[in-house]
Amino acid sequence: MGNAMDASTRGLRYRLSIPNYLAVRAMDNLLPLAMSSGRIPGLSYTATPPLELPGPDWLRLRPLLSGICGSDMALLTGKSSPALSPFTSFPAVLGHEVLAEVTECGAEVRGVNVGDRVVIDPFISCEMRGLEPCPSCRTGQRCVCTQTAEGSLSPGMLVGFCRDLPGGWSGEMIAHRGQVYCVPAEIPDDVAVLVEPFSVALHAVLKLVPEPRSRVLVLGGGTVGLLVLSALRLLKLDCHVTVIARYAVQAEMARRLGADAVHEQAGAAAIDVTGASRYKPLKGRPVYTGGFDTVYDCVGSGRSLDESMRVAGPQGRAVIVGCVGEVSRLDMTFVWARELYVTGSYGYAMEHDLEGKPHTFDLALDLLRGNSDYPLGELVTHRFPLSSWLEAMRVNLRRSQSGAIKTIFDCREVG
Repeated sequence: MGNAMDASTRGLRYRLSIPNYLAVRAMDNLLPLAMSSGRIPGLSYTATPPLELPGPDWLRLRPLLSGICGSDMALLTGKSSPALSPFTSFPAVLGHEVLAEVTECGAEVRGVNVGDRVVIDPFISCEMRGLEPCPSCRTGQRCVCTQTAEGSLSPGMLVGFCRDLPGGWSGEMIAHRGQVYCVPAEIPDDVAVLVEPFSVALHAVLKLVPEPRSRVLVLGGGTVGLLVLSALRLLKLDCHVTVIARYAVQAEMARRLGADAVHEQAGAAAIDVTGASRYKPLKGRPVYTGGFDTVYDCVGSGRSLDESMRVAGPQGRAVIVGCVGEVSRLDMTFVWARELYVTGSYGYAMEHDLEGKPHTFDLALDLLRGNSDYPLGELVTHRFPLSSWLEAMRVNLRRSQSGAIKTIFDCREVG
């Protein structure tokens, strides 16, 4: 058992409550204006108590860089569906996209040393909870663990959404040995902090690998969409890739990362790239005949899901990568009328279809180390110390004005 550090550190802790949830839901698009008062309901930059290592196979870490994820923003702005609330516990220090330095190793930790740079698989396994592994954890798929509200830890599917395991928006965190992946020296910090979201993109692409010479649509030019494009390119897949980007900075970055075509509208892209025809129904949005072979929905909204199904061709495939939640009045006609295959992708895991069944993180690190000239680190457009957290949130909520793609915290400046 490790010893806690003597002094407390500081972190961004979120306290979920019904009043806080209702407050941000009511604010909706007025939240950026409300932030001018210097607060987001439920979020505070505060001292955090020292952490004990739960056992000899745990490590103490000092976060170096930590990304702001769309799921974090959805939580803070009340956009998250309550469906997964039984599998979270608050108050919790947020942040699950983490590059950290090891500061202490438990007695049974092997292969990792104090001073190593590491990235963290934030999913919480049965082993970490002191439980016998569920079928998912037994096969290396702990992103879909079935015991996320059981065992010795508070409910939580991943670090940052569990009160007992603070995330990377802080000066200190702890991690289990099974969560930690050492970063090769060839990978710079600004790339290493992207390993977690890049692994999300890799896992999504490997779930439905495009056929050779097929036409692929990446719907969304934000971080997730650009990382899916990067996964397609770094895996050297032979496919034509079109990216739908709302803002000029996203379109420019998509071209830098290897997109074959960039459009503002999915329907126009289907016509231009695939030769689809456009028709106007009696009511509602346009429909198309023809379309893309594979669509990766990297936005996660009701509108993007609707567009994904409208522009997928006959027997096309759609992968929901963005974290879409509650959707009202979604027309599912094309799922059966076009015989579409629609699936979701979440997190990362042992990739059983690849030789050696590597974990997605291992594959991500190998790809990034072997392609050092690929400009992935350019996705990091803004960085802030934790003490400037309010400005970081403003940048994320005003992407059209700020030009932000990926915003990160430099946790070495904890204030």
